[in-house]
Amino acid sequence: MSDGVQFEHMCGDKDAAVLDIVFIHGITGHPKETWTNADGDFWPCWLTDDLAGLCIHTAGYPSSVFAKWAKKEMTLHERASSLAEHMVSHGIGKRPLIIICHSLGGLLAKEMFRACCEAQDEDWNALGDRLKLVVFFATPHKGAALAAIVKVLIPRVSSPSIEALSNDTGFLTNLNNGYRDLAVKKGLTTIAYYEKYKTKDAALVVAEESADPGCTKTRPIPVDADHITICKPAFKDAPAYLSVRRHIDKVLAGCPAVTDDDQDGGLGPDDYSVPSEDDRRTLQEKLIDAGREYDYANANNLQNRFARRYHKLGLFTEAKTRHDTILSAVEQRFLTHVYGPKICAGAPESEIAAALQEHVIDPLCASSEHGKLTNSTILQALYYLTEQCHIQWDKP
Repeated sequence: MSDGVQFEHMCGDKDAAVLDIVFIHGITGHPKETWTNADGDFWPCWLTDDLAGLCIHTAGYPSSVFAKWAKKEMTLHERASSLAEHMVSHGIGKRPLIIICHSLGGLLAKEMFRACCEAQDEDWNALGDRLKLVVFFATPHKGAALAAIVKVLIPRVSSPSIEALSNDTGFLTNLNNGYRDLAVKKGLTTIAYYEKYKTKDAALVVAEESADPGCTKTRPIPVDADHITICKPAFKDAPAYLSVRRHIDKVLAGCPAVTDDDQDGGLGPDDYSVPSEDDRRTLQEKLIDAGREYDYANANNLQNRFARRYHKLGLFTEAKTRHDTILSAVEQRFLTHVYGPKICAGAPESEIAAALQEHVIDPLCASSEHGKLTNSTILQALYYLTEQCHIQWDKP
């Protein structure tokens, strides 16, 4: 990684989003690899599949940031200020914001929050004001854990530097007291997780006591992982992922909708929130009539996930218009390439599945017109359209 701060948009529609989320890695971490699990899944983008209106970003910095700080060669405030400027330069602070951080990245986030709140720059102030939630994964807020992290993860740092950190807890105390006071003043929600397993056969790096920021209503949550894997949930049902998603969803509920100031009454995509009058059978009835009753449980689950996101978007928002456009694209491709030439012609299931993959799923996943779409999102849209009576799977 270069010597400077890096900031990158990872997933989610930047124009239609109502909430930004910035992920900040820890010491020796990486802006993407820190949040990528053993299966190669960059799990922050799961959030855009499950929740509408999110825009995911990562912030990166070289590990030398903390090595130099430990040696007293630079201040954390300098790097925090650099990060703040990068973020506002990329438009962060114009809408509600969540920061999710790992290990010492949490110290950088806290110092940046303080810098923004105390700055004379109105854009920095806006970033501090719009920060709604901070999530700490194994961040030390007090005690000797700071030195333990440096000793385990950056062994090249000299022993005197580590010893200085071990004995000098005043910095952590001051930083955390400042964060805690500002969090109360700004109404900022804080969530903290701590590891339960040892890292590299050492003691627990950040145990419960050190992981507790002492904020009102914040109780540290244990995670069955070590200091490295705590921020890498293996699957969507992992407790840490479900917990993070729940708290993000609560922030989303309070986010104002993105209004479209350019509404001019012109023709746009259909409003798919209204069921079609053409075919009023239920999803289950349609699938049974098409001989696809085996797929009902999965189809119903997928369409419910899409419906929950879609119906939260409200009327006349950019996010809803985008979803309607996606639904329109799925509908038109399905009718043109699958329903007419395959289903109506009595093609076997294998041909229908191949046409669906080739002409609906693959092209939409490859296209950048609608943002980054996944197989799951397209199938959710497809079965939502079926439930809403816009498409069917059996011959007329």
